[in-house]
Amino acid sequence: MTIVQTQPGTPTAATLSVRNLTISYRRGGRDTVAVAGADFALAPGERLGLVGESGSGKSTLAAAVLRTLPDNARVSSGSISLGGSDILSLDAAELRRIRSTRIARVPQNPLASLNPVFTIGRQLTDIVRAHRKVSKAEAIAIAEEILGKVGLPDVAVKRRSFPHELSGGMRQRVMIAMALINRPQLLIADEPTTALDTTVQAQIVELLRERVTTARMSLLLITHDMGIVSELCTQVMVMYRGRIVEQGPVADVLTNPRHEYTASLLAAVRGEPKAHRAHPRETA
Repeated sequence: MTIVQTQPGTPTAATLSVRNLTISYRRGGRDTVAVAGADFALAPGERLGLVGESGSGKSTLAAAVLRTLPDNARVSSGSISLGGSDILSLDAAELRRIRSTRIARVPQNPLASLNPVFTIGRQLTDIVRAHRKVSKAEAIAIAEEILGKVGLPDVAVKRRSFPHELSGGMRQRVMIAMALINRPQLLIADEPTTALDTTVQAQIVELLRERVTTARMSLLLITHDMGIVSELCTQVMVMYRGRIVEQGPVADVLTNPRHEYTASLLAAVRGEPKAHRAHPRETA
């Protein structure tokens, strides 16, 4: 399949570099390729939207970067580098060190990701003290500061709340706070506005843009929604059937899509009748 790329080029000092990455799943004694030959780089401060329908391979690609692939998945070729460190060769102790401090994730479902038996303040301070030599009082101050930065009101009160006592939007803000609290180089946001109403979605998108820009960290946004990509990202990469089929600056790809699958995604956002949408097909 041809990859259509607008203004090709690789950043010279990439936060994240993925080269010729192929990932397969073992099912019923057979290997099924989920990601085939993925190749891209993410510069400091760059916001990249990885777009595709369910089953396109985008979540598998993100899991490989985080080293959280399931047991039946394997990387059969390629490399992943985070700030010069070979992610695929790190041992368990090294992985623990870089998670939260150099790479962090905002998941789809905050209620499922938060521990229901601990307050959000306890969960935040545990993350801080696992990676920094600070006192309990200092960790609490850091937690309250980041909760304020992600827009939670009355942080001294809210940090004593349990996850079920917060709204869906507030829980997602807490997850963003957890991801940002140790100032990572790379933030991976996996469908961060799923199940939120339109108003809260807009608030979360603006929060991510402001926080990522202020900290000059790189963002990899996993989504099926081209609308959110247009609001939040500087670059976009489109996946279809396990392959990257188009990538480039958001403005260029959205105004002049060169691959038919990209055009079909944009038609869906615009609400064009199904008969008028481009039919995605692989190109030789």
